[in-house]
Amino acid sequence: MDYVIYFLLGLAGHLIGTLVGGGGLISLPTMLLMGVPIHSAIGANKVGSVFSSLANVVQIVSQKEITTKYIKKVFILGLIGGGIGGALAVISTEEVMTMIALILMIFAFMMSFMKGNTFGTKVEPTLDAKTSAQIMGIGVYDGMFGPGSSTLSIYMYARQQLTYFASVAFTRTSLLAWCIGSLVFYISSGKMIWPIAFAVSGGAVIGGYLGLKLTKVIKPELANLLLRTVTVILLFQLTMKVLT
Repeated sequence: MDYVIYFLLGLAGHLIGTLVGGGGLISLPTMLLMGVPIHSAIGANKVGSVFSSLANVVQIVSQKEITTKYIKKVFILGLIGGGIGGALAVISTEEVMTMIALILMIFAFMMSFMKGNTFGTKVEPTLDAKTSAQIMGIGVYDGMFGPGSSTLSIYMYARQQLTYFASVAFTRTSLLAWCIGSLVFYISSGKMIWPIAFAVSGGAVIGGYLGLKLTKVIKPELANLLLRTVTVILLFQLTMKVLT
C-alpha cells in the first residue's frame, strides 16, 4: 500500500511541479512523515525528477517548438550547478538550505509583481553571464535540497518575457540536468531506497507528461496566479520549518 502512496505522490508532485514548480512541497514532507530518511526522500525525488523531466524534454524536442541549441546550453549549465549542489549536500544541514530557500522565495515573489516580470511572447532565452549564473545557482540549491527550485527558474524566464510554455520547457531541461548532476552523490552515499525511488518515478512520468500538456491550454494570467499561489504556500512551509 505504501508504494501506491509513493506512486501517487510522484504523480501529484510532478503534475504541479511541471506547471508552476513547488511539487516537492507535496512529496517531500509526506515522505518524511511516512518515516523515509531525509536524504533517501530527496534522492527518491531526484530519481523521479530525472525520469519525468527526461520524458518532458523528449516531448519538447520532438515538437520542435524550442530551439535545441538553447536546450543543450541550459542542460550543460544545469549539470554543473546540480553537481556542485550534490557535492555540498553531504556537508550542509537542512536548516541552512531552508533559510536560503526562504530568502530566495521571498525575493522571487516580490519580483513577480514588478512591471515586465510576467510571461511574454519570446521562445528563446538570453543566456548571458547573469542568467547562466542564475541557472547554475538554482541548480546548486536544487542539488542540495530542492523544493522551490523549479518555481524560481520559471520566475527567472518570466522576467525575460518568455512564453509560459517556453519557461516550463527550459525549467524542465534544467531540472533534468540538476538532478543528474546531484544524483551521482546521492547514489554514492548509499542512502538510496530504490523501491521507493522507482515507485515515485512511475507516478512522476505520468504527472510530468500531463503537466506539460496542460501548459498549452493554461492562459498566462492563470499561470501567474498559480505560480504566486504555490509561492505563498512554499513561503508558509519554509517559514514554519525555520520557526520550529
